[in-house]
Amino acid sequence: MPTKQITNKDGLSKEFKYLLAGTSVNIDIITPVGKKGRFKTTFIGYLPEEYILIQFPESHKLGSFSQYIKQGLQITVRGLVEGHEASVIAFISSIKQTLSQPSNIIVLDFPKSMVIHNLRSTKRVLTDLPMKICTTPDHLSGTLTDVSLAGCQLELEQQQKGLDEGEEIVIEVAENEQETIRVKARVCNVKPSGDGTALGCQFLNEQETEIEKIVHMALMAEQ
Repeated sequence: MPTKQITNKDGLSKEFKYLLAGTSVNIDIITPVGKKGRFKTTFIGYLPEEYILIQFPESHKLGSFSQYIKQGLQITVRGLVEGHEASVIAFISSIKQTLSQPSNIIVLDFPKSMVIHNLRSTKRVLTDLPMKICTTPDHLSGTLTDVSLAGCQLELEQQQKGLDEGEEIVIEVAENEQETIRVKARVCNVKPSGDGTALGCQFLNEQETEIEKIVHMALMAEQ
């Protein structure tokens, strides 16, 4: 997947000005025993070449991971920036310290490098976003395994014989607890995949905003 990597200090500081205060970011945490957690929080601000400030994730969502958020822990941060046609930036940093005043804040070391994923140059993103296909009268559950601006690959949990090539479907992906993104697609191929069914789909026209949201979600959740 086409990306841009920045390693010089001036370039890093310049890119961070596009990550606006109050923007939602995802952080990935890996415990000493290899357990991985992903949490949503908020970018607060930065001091060039010194540190990054992010809000402490909600404690009830952190659960047992809260004990590992302390000085020295390495985390991956991903956020949506506005200076590159709404690209996603990703960087790895270590916790410098945590603060409890004026609110619970994580102070991160200023990163040494950053990767920018430009939406328009992204051909295909591998992902594992949960999704549903709306059919009559049922909803079929499965996973979005890759996505681009043109189409996607889906894995359904069970083998389905009622879906045919050329059929139009509606794909639902939960953006958050309250909102769902819905896009229309045409089934291009159907084949068995283990205990389930794999679908190759082409997005229908005039859904650019919804499709871009799904691609951004995939980039934000990239493995």
